[in-house]
Amino acid sequence: MVLPNGTLVIARAALQDGGQYRCTATNALGTARLLATLAVVAYPPRIAGGTRLLTAHAGMPVAMRCPAEGRPPPSISWVLANETHVSSSSQGNQKVLVRLDGTLMIKDVTVYDRGLYTCTATNPAGTDTLTVKLQVIAAPPVILEEKRQQITATVGQDLSLPCTAEGNPQPRVHWVLSEGTVVKPLQFVNTRVLLLPSGTLRLSGVVPADSGNYECIATSSTGSERRVVTLTVHHQDTLPRIAAASQGMTQLSFGDKLLLNCTATGEPQPRIIWRLPSKVVVDHRIHVYPNGSLVIEAVTEKDAGDYLCVARNKIGDDLILMKVSITMKPAKIDQKQYFKKLVPYGKDFQVDCKASGSPAPEISWSLPDGTVINNAIAGVTEEGDYTCYAQNTLGRDEMKIHITVVTAAPQIKHSYKTYIKVKAGDTALLDSFCAERWEDAC
Repeated sequence: MVLPNGTLVIARAALQDGGQYRCTATNALGTARLLATLAVVAYPPRIAGGTRLLTAHAGMPVAMRCPAEGRPPPSISWVLANETHVSSSSQGNQKVLVRLDGTLMIKDVTVYDRGLYTCTATNPAGTDTLTVKLQVIAAPPVILEEKRQQITATVGQDLSLPCTAEGNPQPRVHWVLSEGTVVKPLQFVNTRVLLLPSGTLRLSGVVPADSGNYECIATSSTGSERRVVTLTVHHQDTLPRIAAASQGMTQLSFGDKLLLNCTATGEPQPRIIWRLPSKVVVDHRIHVYPNGSLVIEAVTEKDAGDYLCVARNKIGDDLILMKVSITMKPAKIDQKQYFKKLVPYGKDFQVDCKASGSPAPEISWSLPDGTVINNAIAGVTEEGDYTCYAQNTLGRDEMKIHITVVTAAPQIKHSYKTYIKVKAGDTALLDSFCAERWEDAC
């Protein structure tokens, strides 16, 4: 195209436009000529920075770049793995297209799309090619729920945290609790936590300590996917409620161990206060443990009565009354009888005195003059009435025994030697002796 001012314009010069151009200017006075030489410079295409091995997951889109340079700019075309030729000017289809920059796009690749793909860049100066090998592997698991989620709950609320995982092969799902415990489907952790086969984590009766991050992990041979749920449990003050306690009436014998249980729930956690029958504030025999249980190792009659358990927090109180009965029996001598006992002079004697009662009675013996004894060597002075006393806090029982000391007449042993013959001046040996006391009876 020649402009009015005489300028020659060649749009989009090509190699064939190169050569000499002569401009001729003519008027009535003469003619003038100008010779111009046009050299059209061209560079062959060059594909740089391409990826020669590409791995993609099945079901995902794939982009194969073919960055080509050249002068004039080269045109890009592709030969697919199935030998189909496509370019940016091709009609294309919904699955495969070539962008203006030469990038090949494949939507939702499958294992059938794997193979060699060849990119060809062409301009008048030449051609360059790039071969890309596409590998298609199974896709990693996919979790359908949002990957990060914030949840708030109130104390006592039941929650279900879903985690639906899809993939081929079917992925396995487990959860990691806020304190680090790993939970698998149908695995027993405690009565408040359960993971269903569907991947949903159920939390029953949440408490503030349950606040934190809960992570769902879906895993298969092709990879893994994660979902994190951040749980915040709001404090909600509630009245105390006694959840468990001992029976209303407890019957014990004197000296038995007393155990009264009293546990309570509430927010904040209530403390347990006991009010005792004795009204005492401090008693070293009584122990109250952190779980609220009251223990007396050995009860006495003063421990009988009403025990009031009070569960208290800043919101209010809850209480329950428990009664304790202590069974007691007065002292009683077993097989009590009055009898007489003959004891040989100088011999030991022993008399049993057994008694029962609650509390256990104390046993003592005494003579009529009040002397306390256990046993004695019989003599004349030991004769008389012995009294056994059994006594406890409820009463006293007694049993009398009359002891008679028997004294026998002296007897000489070996009495068959009635005549002894000795010579004058010899020593006579008398080996007979008295049965009891020589000096008194012989």
